[in-house]
Amino acid sequence: MKREEKNALSRQRILDAAMREFSEKGYESASLNTVCQEYGISKGIIYHYFKDKDALYLLCAEKCFSAVTAYLQETAKQLSGTVEQRLQAYFDTRLRFFADNPLYLGIFADAAFNPPAALSAEIAECRREFDALNISVLTELLNSRPLREGLSVTAIVEDFRIYMDFFNLRFKASFGGKCPLETALKEHEERCHRQLDILLHGVLGEKDGKQ
Repeated sequence: MKREEKNALSRQRILDAAMREFSEKGYESASLNTVCQEYGISKGIIYHYFKDKDALYLLCAEKCFSAVTAYLQETAKQLSGTVEQRLQAYFDTRLRFFADNPLYLGIFADAAFNPPAALSAEIAECRREFDALNISVLTELLNSRPLREGLSVTAIVEDFRIYMDFFNLRFKASFGGKCPLETALKEHEERCHRQLDILLHGVLGEKDGKQ
């Protein structure tokens, strides 16, 4: 086996172990010592490939957000039907991704709802395309129907982003560590879906099928 292949395999083995550790415990409780002990990886090997715990966590977060974004992009291209049907399909796909990829669930929840303060800028960059996709879906839904006079798509999107920042803080306080992640995510998606539904029908002129 070539050196490059051995290096790639070693790096992937560390990353796989770190993904499980961060997914199960989150950034604050995860430990590189545990990774070494439970997966038979020396700390020297970890530091040979990764600068520190932060670098490993950010790579795990990047892989998570890249995977969920790519998955959702395929759905976003195929959304059809009424506003309500498209919105339902999009949120169903979000939940289906984590049902099919449970390893990413803990990392997503930790990075999205409980990000380490010192890594907030880096995590924001990891999720930039994910956030942009969500905004693009909302923008297309808004553009598909007439708005009330005096409202603009840009203003509505910006207000909703501010609202969601507050919503996620309240959600974290209400559900953080108090129930299984699967339950918390389902509740989050249902509430987020409901808020979007309220937003859309509060700003759109008429519902689908009406003149």
